[in-house]
Amino acid sequence: MKNRLQEISKKAALNASHAISKLIDIPVGLEISYSETKKVDELSPIIDPEEIVAGIYLPVTGTLKGASLLVFPKETAFALSDLLVKREPGTTRSLSELDKSALKEMGNILSGNYLAVLSDELQAKIIEHIPQFSFDMFGAIISQIISKFVLEAEEVLVIEIEFIFKTVRLKGYFILLFRLEEMHAILESLKD
Repeated sequence: MKNRLQEISKKAALNASHAISKLIDIPVGLEISYSETKKVDELSPIIDPEEIVAGIYLPVTGTLKGASLLVFPKETAFALSDLLVKREPGTTRSLSELDKSALKEMGNILSGNYLAVLSDELQAKIIEHIPQFSFDMFGAIISQIISKFVLEAEEVLVIEIEFIFKTVRLKGYFILLFRLEEMHAILESLKD
């Protein structure tokens, strides 16, 4: 299963890096450090629940119902904003509406590519909805999504990604949350 997850993640990252590069007219690479399933309560060592993060989440419906969440620590979100809207590095100290919009668009591209590859792989209909943006403690964001979209989520798929620009590498996390029975069905289908 781990190999299939890695293949899906790499294919989605390649597609997303082309689309993001085109969007901002700067070459961007995406590298997947790891992808694995975790229990919701095991997310704390990855991202401290009290850490302030930018979260871009998309509700997902269709055969599978849940949400995707792209998470960046605060300083990473600021650095990404500078790159996305072509500012001098280190300029952004708070997120404007333009910054939020640029981060949402990047989240939309990354989520869309990952969900498209997953949809093909599982032969399941996955429909993404309008991305929503949050700038809050990680614990508050994840709790809100779980209560809003997936109620029974126990396991999540966590993918650590690095955005590679010419001068900087920025790390974030892409998290897929589905209802318990759907997550089990996904994991069963991905077994080698």
